[in-house]
Amino acid sequence: MFLDHSIFSQSPIKHQKWGNFWAGSTLVWRKGALMLIVVVFCGASLPVMAADWRCGTDIIAGDAQTLLSTDRGSVWRDVQLNIEAIDAFTTAKLPDKSFRLADIAFVPEYEDAAMAWLELASANKVSITPLAEQPDFLGRMPVRIQDEGLGDWRAELLAAGLVMLVPESGQDMSELIGIEDSAIKNQSGIWSAPGPETAYYVRAHDAGAENIPTARDAIGRFAVIDGTIRSIEHQEWRSYLNFGSNWREDFTIALDATLRDALANGEDFQDILQDWVGQEIRVRGVIENRGGPYITLENPFWLCLAK
Repeated sequence: MFLDHSIFSQSPIKHQKWGNFWAGSTLVWRKGALMLIVVVFCGASLPVMAADWRCGTDIIAGDAQTLLSTDRGSVWRDVQLNIEAIDAFTTAKLPDKSFRLADIAFVPEYEDAAMAWLELASANKVSITPLAEQPDFLGRMPVRIQDEGLGDWRAELLAAGLVMLVPESGQDMSELIGIEDSAIKNQSGIWSAPGPETAYYVRAHDAGAENIPTARDAIGRFAVIDGTIRSIEHQEWRSYLNFGSNWREDFTIALDATLRDALANGEDFQDILQDWVGQEIRVRGVIENRGGPYITLENPFWLCLAK
C-alpha cells in the first residue's frame, strides 16, 4: 500500500525560481520537544479569521515545550541602523555584525516599496533583539527590530502588505499571523493582485462564488493556502493530508515521519492526525506539481488548524 501515494511518482515536478521565498529548516526530536535547529535561509474574504487559528506548537499533542527559547541573549538598544539592502542591516555601534528581520520574506514586486519604508524607519534609533543562536549562512543575525514610534518593524511591514510571514524563529506568531490576515482581507500590498498568475493567497480547491485562485494556479510559487482536509493516508515514512477526492489531481500536504511523530508528541500519530479530517487548514510553502499541487511541510509554524 506504501506505493499508492509515493514521492517516487513519475509525475513531473515543475522547477522554478522562488525568489527569496525558499527557507529550509532542520527538525530534530530531543527530550520530548520539537527543536528547530537551523533555518537557512492573498485579497478576498476569508473563511476563517486569524484569531481562530492554532499554529506551530499549539497543534502539538500533549504538553509540548516551545520550539526555541525566547531568550536569545543581549538586546542592543539605542541603535542607529544603516539599511544596506532590504535583508541586510548594519550599524556603526556593532561593526562586526549584520542583521535581517526574522520570520518574514520580501516579495520581489514590492522590494522597492519595502526598501523605501525601511530607509524612512531607519531615521529612528531602535532596539535589536536576536532571535537565533547563530547568524545565517550569509552572516546575518535574524532579529526583531523595535522603536518607540513604529513598534515592531515586522508588524508594520506585514500590515502594509509589503512582506509575507515565513515563521522561522520559533517565537509566538499569533500576533503577526493576525496582522497578516488583516492585510490579506484588506487587499493590502502583495495581497492586492488576486489573479491566478499573481496571487499569493489561494484555496486548496475551487471556492466557487468567492472567486479565489486555487493551489493549482499557484504551482511554482510560495503561497498561503487554505482548505479542508478530506482524508489522510499514512505510509511508513510520511503521511499525506488530502484536500480532494482524487489525490492524483487535488491538493496534498506531505508530512515526513519525523514531523508527524513530533506533532503527535509520543501519542499515536494516526489518531492525532485523524482528528484533523474535516478541519480547515492553513499552510504556506512552495507548491510543487506532483500530478496535483503538492506541498512538503518544512516547518510546524507553517501549518495552522482552525479552532
